[in-house]
Amino acid sequence: MDAVPGRIAPEATGSSHDHIYCQPCAEDGKRILPDAFCTVCKEFLCSTCARVHRNMKLTKSHVLQDKSSMPSSFHAESEDETFTEICQFHANEFIKYYCPNHEALLCGESVVDYEEHRSCKVKKISQLAKHYKEGAVYKSLKTGIVQMVSDIENYLSFIQASMKSVEEESLTNINELRKFRHEINQLLDKRENELLEEIDRKKRESETLLNEMKANCLDMKTATEKLKAELQAKEVNNNQLFVSGTRAIKELVGLQSSLDDIRRRGKVPHSKFSRDPATGQLLYSNTAIGKVDQVASDLADQQKQPQRPGESTSAVGQQGRQQQKEQQPRQLETIQQQQKHMQGVSQKAHFSSRADLSQAKFSRQPDISVKTSGDSRVCLLTNMTLLTRNSLILVDYNNCSLKLVDTKNNKLVSQVKLPGQPWDLCLLPGDMAAVTLPSKKKIQFVSTQGNVTLQDVVKVDGLCCGIDFCDDNLIVSFKNPGKIVLIDMKGKVKKSVDKDSSGKPLFWYPKYLRVTRESQNPPVIYVSDWLTKTITKLSISLEVLQSYQDPILESTYGLTAVGDNQLLVCGWDSHNILLLDTLTGKITQLLGKKEGIEGPYSVAYCSLRKMMFVTCSRYGLRDSDNFVKVFNLV
Repeated sequence: MDAVPGRIAPEATGSSHDHIYCQPCAEDGKRILPDAFCTVCKEFLCSTCARVHRNMKLTKSHVLQDKSSMPSSFHAESEDETFTEICQFHANEFIKYYCPNHEALLCGESVVDYEEHRSCKVKKISQLAKHYKEGAVYKSLKTGIVQMVSDIENYLSFIQASMKSVEEESLTNINELRKFRHEINQLLDKRENELLEEIDRKKRESETLLNEMKANCLDMKTATEKLKAELQAKEVNNNQLFVSGTRAIKELVGLQSSLDDIRRRGKVPHSKFSRDPATGQLLYSNTAIGKVDQVASDLADQQKQPQRPGESTSAVGQQGRQQQKEQQPRQLETIQQQQKHMQGVSQKAHFSSRADLSQAKFSRQPDISVKTSGDSRVCLLTNMTLLTRNSLILVDYNNCSLKLVDTKNNKLVSQVKLPGQPWDLCLLPGDMAAVTLPSKKKIQFVSTQGNVTLQDVVKVDGLCCGIDFCDDNLIVSFKNPGKIVLIDMKGKVKKSVDKDSSGKPLFWYPKYLRVTRESQNPPVIYVSDWLTKTITKLSISLEVLQSYQDPILESTYGLTAVGDNQLLVCGWDSHNILLLDTLTGKITQLLGKKEGIEGPYSVAYCSLRKMMFVTCSRYGLRDSDNFVKVFNLV
């Protein structure tokens, strides 16, 4: 009797049926005698497999022959019916079936166990595989693989070339940077030598003058001592003493005249080195020397071919995309959910990087007294600016002075008088500051290096109030009429704004303004208007960008930036310190009357020490106005 290859046990005694086994079970390595034969599938089946065969939608219509009528043997059509792939869900079963609807490879148990395949037209792999090798799908697959290998090799070549290009551009950038740095060093060295020569020349001029004065003084001293000695020698004879004394008076008058002449001509010139503000601004610049810009977003943008890497145009690629068509909505939804999640994570990371004070709580600390014996009136502290992490510079309007305060030891360090009543102050590069003197219509420059000292004065056309600095220019607010003006460091007006597009006044009483740099965006200006109770956002070219207002804020005064898109605001009539989120427009109260805030003028925040400082005044008449209020972040 002929036997199915690889499925017949060693020959034994008994009927011919003993040499044939259930074919599905034999493929799983089991030897079970058959109880039926499927005339359609041409396959011997045991009682279990026969039951499954009758229940499956695909084979339930097949005619099964029992033991009495089934053939005694059957020849397999090909050795390709041997299966070796184990089912991932059933470890003892081989993969024998394919579900086109789900594109799934299945074993017999999977077909029976899983409901999702019972309504599908599951096919036997042995039937599908007969002409697979010669079919168009397999040929397209091989072509697609060859094309994919070629695409990958091309892309690898492109990556290799790009790596070389990146290395070359890195060297070019380094060379350009060092060349520019060398030119800057040469310029600085040249300028340093010029200044050193000027310092040396001034020193020599002063030394020459002083040496000449010294020599003249020594000559006069010798003549005076000689005159003294002659008089002492003539004291023994009154007549001779009279004569010598008379002559000595004339000589002494001549010596006195010579000394007076030296005093008049002998004013020794003194010199002092002053930092150039433009050069000093480099110390505060995040883009000093230059910056490295990205000129291509990624490798794909640099490719000449519009086709994306890995996207094949072969038939197999098209067929694969067609087969995945039903899965795309599900995949797209998953990708969108992932993108949404990543955007949320990115936003959280961005907000967490900011100094977010919206939920901050503060505790009251001892006040700092800034009243001095030289002050003739109660203090009116209209501005307060953080100079270093341990020092504040205060503007005292009533006492026409600037005061330097040590916040570490809570004491006043120094005070300098100004030629008028100051209002606002801004820091400048090179240890300098600018102070507005409204009644004098002037801006006073001061040095903040060591003790505060007065420098130059610039005249302006109007009652100047708020002031800040940006890109070698001063931005100043004026009252009566209200306007914002951009001027250079010499007081020349470059641009101003006072009305909107309809001709209505933009500002009524803009007492304070602040320039902020938010993330990588251009600088912007925030203006607080006392009468309109608003905060207006302007571009650096003085174009109105946005306006903020809230019932919780009345009579806006001092402003202080505390991080990206966050601004501390003083509400004078609402007696509170507020936090404005300039992105959302949300205004949150941080401090109020219960924390001792009444008529706040200015506020400063030290992020390093997590401390807030506030100055308050109600018309500058109370003793409590002589103190800086201090709060710690809890």
